[in-house]
Amino acid sequence: MLSVRNHLGYPQSKVAAILGIADKSYKNYELEKRELPLSIAVKFCDEFEQNLSWLINGTAAPDSEQSAQLTGDTAKAVFEHMESSERSFSSDDVRRFSKYIFEQALSKGTSADVEAKLFFSAIE
Repeated sequence: MLSVRNHLGYPQSKVAAILGIADKSYKNYELEKRELPLSIAVKFCDEFEQNLSWLINGTAAPDSEQSAQLTGDTAKAVFEHMESSERSFSSDDVRRFSKYIFEQALSKGTSADVEAKLFFSAIE
């Protein structure tokens, strides 16, 4: 919250007014002296065009282009590794493997191929 406010050059009182809360409440949320209610977090993100995942977890969600690219890369990596495997997998396995590999690549910032290699080496 502090970084967004500083980037905009707003005083705490202006952000508090935009959010419809007391200045002191906003200050306590910004300084992490009080837990930020979800309703205020959502309003903050809506008002200042921020990502809720970023505000809560400190990580940004990928934009749609990044998601589409990672989805395609994940599918390709999973199928390439499945083709080279001697085991057969069900469609449910493929879905679970892909979900796991996608999430790992997204959270670690690695490629889907790296995560697929790690995953398939662990299960074989």
